[in-house]
Amino acid sequence: MTKVHTPFSRLSRRSLLKTGGALVVSIGMPVAFDTVLRVGDAFAQGGKPPLTPEQLSSYIAVNSDGTISAFLGKTDMGQGLFVAIGQMVAEELDVPFKAVRVIMGDSASSVNQGGASGSTGIQRGGRQLRMAAAEGRRVLVEMAAASLGLSADALTVTDGVVHAKADASKKLSYAELIGGRYFNVELNWNKELDNALYAPGKAQPKDWKEHRIVGQPIAREDIAPKVYAQADFCTDIKRPEMVHGRMIRPAVAGSVPVKVDESSIRDIPGARVVWEKGFLGVVADKEWDAIKAAQKLKVEWSPPHASSRPNTNGHSSRTRAWGPPVPLSR
Repeated sequence: MTKVHTPFSRLSRRSLLKTGGALVVSIGMPVAFDTVLRVGDAFAQGGKPPLTPEQLSSYIAVNSDGTISAFLGKTDMGQGLFVAIGQMVAEELDVPFKAVRVIMGDSASSVNQGGASGSTGIQRGGRQLRMAAAEGRRVLVEMAAASLGLSADALTVTDGVVHAKADASKKLSYAELIGGRYFNVELNWNKELDNALYAPGKAQPKDWKEHRIVGQPIAREDIAPKVYAQADFCTDIKRPEMVHGRMIRPAVAGSVPVKVDESSIRDIPGARVVWEKGFLGVVADKEWDAIKAAQKLKVEWSPPHASSRPNTNGHSSRTRAWGPPVPLSR
């Protein structure tokens, strides 16, 4: 997204609605969110170690320039997660808010923390990042203590620089201590994933009375592009030879396709079946043709199996068995 410099602070919501006449709201993930978050250089330190929930490096990294990469296993769907999580991480590490880059929604760099989680994303995802940041600060202070020949209790941190309380000239920055390398610290993981994931370290987070960054109003840089229709969403993507697709799901959780009659959509121009193991879908050159193909495709499904029922956010505990399993067709 291009940063908007047009003054908009005097534009009220009422004025916006009167000027625009109406707002059309589309739910989707901005595809250029990394520009807003300024994470283009977040991986300059090289390849990240394999992801494991019990490793501190799975959540926090100090880049060679002293900036912080925070890896969140959730996505921001308009809640402002990247601001709130950034504040929490900056608070616990004692670095400026602008020094933190929150990288989210990428399964290659973040552990599974259960998706966006709607309005509860901050409280469910933030707890782990807060604990990880607190542990990162503890480790960095101990590293500085060993290098400076002082006790950890004799040190404090200001804007990412560890220094002696009695002599500020005795100091080491986070970048000097570990910048460009990853932590090798094991956390106490509770063996859970999704929203239940919790892996604290030895450090305790700050008391709320000590907060200087959390709770402060910080402008969200994604608002202006949305208001002025300059944000790019997934529906704005146009690629050469791009086709439209629709997923086809069973009527009962746990069923998988066992027989697909591709001839049932032969009369729809360009419609094709995509069948990979348990995944089934259709693609077509035109979106309406893909919709029609998804409706018309004849599929025979397997009986549902309890072992394959989803187990996300407790939904499996509320799944009911509707009589004996029988093959399903559509």
